[in-house]
Amino acid sequence: MTITKQYWFLRIGSDCLDDSLCYKTKQAAINKYQRVAQELAQYEQEIEASLHRASRRETLDEYPDFVLSLGVRGGVRIEGC
Repeated sequence: MTITKQYWFLRIGSDCLDDSLCYKTKQAAINKYQRVAQELAQYEQEIEASLHRASRRETLDEYPDFVLSLGVRGGVRIEGC
C-alpha cells in the first residue's frame, strides 16, 4: 500500500487556481492568509481565500475544502465546504 503525501494549496482572492501557493501543513497556509488579510485590513480592505488539499498541483479541484476569511478580532474564520 502506497501512502500519497497531501499538500495544502492556498488560493487568495481571485487568483487562478494554478497560481495557488503550496504548503506542507494546513496551519502554515492559514498563517500566510492571516498575515495577508491583516495587512489589507489596515487599509479597510477585505479578502477571502480558499484551501484545496491535493497530492500535486495538477490534481487540484476547483471546489475548495475550506474557505478562509478574517474575523472581526483578527482571527481566521475557517468554513468547511
